Amino acid sequence: MMRAAGSRAFVTSVSARGTSASISVGDGRVPRRSRVRNMILPAYRAGPDVAGASGASARWRHVIGIPLVWAGHSFCLARESRRCIGVRTSFQSSKAVRVGALVVAPLALLVALLGWSLSTPLASSPDEDFHLASIWCGSGERDGLCEPASDPRLRMVPVELLNAQRCFDHLPDQAATCPRQPPSLLVETDRGNFDAVYPPVFYAVMSMFATSDFSVSLLLMRAFNAVLYVGMMSALFVLLPRARRGTLLWGSLATIAPFGMFLIPSVNPSSWGVISASTMWLAVLGYYEARGTRRRVAFAALAVLSLILGAGSRSDAAAFVAIAIVIATVLSANPTISYLRRATFPAALFLVAVAVFLSFGQSNAVNPGVGLSVPLDPTSATLTPLQLFWINLTRLPELWAGAFGAPIGTQSLWLGTVTPGVVWFPAILAFGGVVFLGLRALDWRKAICLGILGSLLVSLPMIWLMRDQIMVGQGVQSRYLYPILIMLAMMSLFGLAGANARMNVVQLVCIAGVAWAANLVVQWMTLRRYVTGLDARWINLDNGIEWWWAALPIGPMALWVATSVAFAVLLSVCVCYGAVARHARQFGPSRLLISP
Repeated sequence: MMRAAGSRAFVTSVSARGTSASISVGDGRVPRRSRVRNMILPAYRAGPDVAGASGASARWRHVIGIPLVWAGHSFCLARESRRCIGVRTSFQSSKAVRVGALVVAPLALLVALLGWSLSTPLASSPDEDFHLASIWCGSGERDGLCEPASDPRLRMVPVELLNAQRCFDHLPDQAATCPRQPPSLLVETDRGNFDAVYPPVFYAVMSMFATSDFSVSLLLMRAFNAVLYVGMMSALFVLLPRARRGTLLWGSLATIAPFGMFLIPSVNPSSWGVISASTMWLAVLGYYEARGTRRRVAFAALAVLSLILGAGSRSDAAAFVAIAIVIATVLSANPTISYLRRATFPAALFLVAVAVFLSFGQSNAVNPGVGLSVPLDPTSATLTPLQLFWINLTRLPELWAGAFGAPIGTQSLWLGTVTPGVVWFPAILAFGGVVFLGLRALDWRKAICLGILGSLLVSLPMIWLMRDQIMVGQGVQSRYLYPILIMLAMMSLFGLAGANARMNVVQLVCIAGVAWAANLVVQWMTLRRYVTGLDARWINLDNGIEWWWAALPIGPMALWVATSVAFAVLLSVCVCYGAVARHARQFGPSRLLISP
């Protein structure tokens, strides 16, 4: 190690190998060009021990290498900045970003999801009266929560669970100010999972938080699902090799807003379906590719948990679990005995998922036990099957766009909340950009997987629509296809190694910016829709409050700002993580590393 007089910069290493050479400049102010030359040349003249060569002949073999390093260093100084920080400082900065990715990003995501959990009242998600009654009866009959009725097909549940949304359901100008009923008042109902048409695991787990205090119970359930998502995504991020992290990171960010931010911290079973779709195929793929036993066991545990979440919430989510296992198997298929032995575990998971899908009534209906959220179009009854098929086929992309907030006929995101084009149009562009970017790295395995997901996006909704003789915008909702879109975005980035998925900083910023803007606008509109109704036009959410949580110390405006800031922190850390990874790959240890 040598230090230049009058300067705080020092050379930490000088090496030469073949016809190339590299130096590392430590912390401190960059010396002038002459000082850089005075540091490099004495190191070269000092002999093979310093220069990294062996023998006197090696000194002449590298006589071109060291001047090239000096010239390259001077070029970097002139073009980039007056500060040149080498491998040591670059390692320190990238380490700080990695710490941010492992600590700050999960906390910021959790805060953002918890902010969303506080943005809507009781019974604010689609068909929540059905799901709330199922949750309160998820652990069987309990006094004051779920009691037997005169008919074994019915249950006695608090009337508040059934009537909480009656006054504002599909009335966007009406705030969530329905008259409240005492929790002790029970009523008979058939609105619930009393015939086991849905898998019971989701309702059983959520019922652990059910009490006579509806607001506290609801917020605990939402917070549990938010923590579950953050925990599983963080664990998967840590376990995955660095080459796979960009697939998880940017595939999820390209699809999480606005639909995921609302669904994940909710009491809708689709919450677990989203979590399962975001983690299952990468967990199984990591299991196949893991080299160490402990890492493989950790991936297997994540896969089992993801299976429980998907198969335990909705039958279609169980089918998506089976598809995720098939995709991971196709990507990692290897005709060896060791691979076949390893594949027995995913095969067992696949059989369980298929069995769950076939065991519940939801496999024969999109939403069993739940009525249509919009009235049927009478014109669909007058159409021939061929006419109905053609109309649905031409309107099918509306269902895909609806997952990003686009309106579908008379449907909206949730209970009358309609998003403007400034949200869904850039979100669709970002998603499409990710998918087309993935075509840069396309082999036959990836092509098969993309073909499977693409065919499901077409075949599944067409089967549902034609079976029920309904049109796009009736019955079949975009959230049923949302898990496939998540897997499609992630699958598109497969093969684009690195934390940035081979995207430059501008592309990373665009994806992050679109996600942040979508989250910002849709949360504001959601708060406005329930706090005052959409007939109020002012930006300040604290003006004219008609509904809000009684015990919450902050108002809706402060909640919106805090959630937006937390989401911005998450996206900033992700962009920095991807940018540092790209920088490290472009200017590795064999080159000079420039950092502003």
